[in-house]
Amino acid sequence: MKILVAPNSFKESLNSIAVAHHIGRGLKRVSKKFQITELPLADGGTGTSFIVTRALKGTFVKYSVSGPLGKKVSATYGIIPQQNIAVIELAEAAGLRLVPEKKRNPLVTSTRGVGELMLDAIKRGYKKIILAIGDSATIDCGISALSVFGIKFLNRAGAEIELNCQGLLNLDKIDTSGVISELADTRITIASDVKNILTGRYGALVYAKQKGAKRKTLPIIHQALKNFKNVVARQYGFNLDKIAGAGAAGGVGGAFVAIVRAEIISGFGLVKEVVYLEDAIKNSDLVITGEGRIDRESFYGKTLKKVIDLAYIHKKPVLLIAGSIARDARVLKKYRVIEQYSLLKLCKSLKKSMKNTPQLLEGLACSIGEKLKR
Repeated sequence: MKILVAPNSFKESLNSIAVAHHIGRGLKRVSKKFQITELPLADGGTGTSFIVTRALKGTFVKYSVSGPLGKKVSATYGIIPQQNIAVIELAEAAGLRLVPEKKRNPLVTSTRGVGELMLDAIKRGYKKIILAIGDSATIDCGISALSVFGIKFLNRAGAEIELNCQGLLNLDKIDTSGVISELADTRITIASDVKNILTGRYGALVYAKQKGAKRKTLPIIHQALKNFKNVVARQYGFNLDKIAGAGAAGGVGGAFVAIVRAEIISGFGLVKEVVYLEDAIKNSDLVITGEGRIDRESFYGKTLKKVIDLAYIHKKPVLLIAGSIARDARVLKKYRVIEQYSLLKLCKSLKKSMKNTPQLLEGLACSIGEKLKR
């Protein structure tokens, strides 16, 4: 039996590379007759840089940058010299995993390290940068990152503002007169599947609570985003409430489109092409996929649903594995999903489930393998 293991990351627990590895390892323990292909996936979030760089036969660079709270962190990004491409993951420098739960506060977290990674790639001569912007801890509209290129963000008095969400309240002008010359020759592509606009009910504020925002700070964040939107509209003629993805990564998507003319592409679409996902599905007998939590939202354009759709087109059965599964998610029989498994059901505690994800995945994969052998 040919089994394709193609999961997304289990957020704040394991990246998709590790998830695929542990599922594959569990299956191999049961039978050597299983022909297992591990094909970890991403959608612009954690793991995107590694997956794309490895698929394109690139290498990796380690670089020390400012973390979301200002302290130095060690970050890694991919380079593909033969194509003059650098693949950078925002989460490496400004990801939620870098901020302890008690210190999460999107009013003050910063994307500066993202700009530092990009500048390092530019200084090394890379003219094309793919920036995967998922899993951020920030809502600073990327101004901290953009400041690294010499762009200044000024208040009405002409002084520089605080380079965070709080500072956006005082933004009056964006000054690009001192921008580094190399930026004009750099093509920046944003990889993201988040479709949120910048403000309003479906704006960047939707993700504020998971980034640590308290209820009383939500109106402040809303006002900061609204002010940034107005300044961008006045200076650049872009309405960031009309651009799908402008609210991605706390406004990074919209800021980069308006200020440095970046292009937004589908993160999953990029990964799907470079790993030849559809071919892998065609050549399999069974597809195993999953993510950290499966709920109704998982079926609205997210990676999980896209894998299920491809498997359905090619008449391949699907098994789902998740950290947890919401009650509203059991609507999938028509898509040839033959079973759904939840790690939370195995140990009843979310904390224990997240801590022991590798062992739980391997044990569950063993059980699945035994069933498949029959």
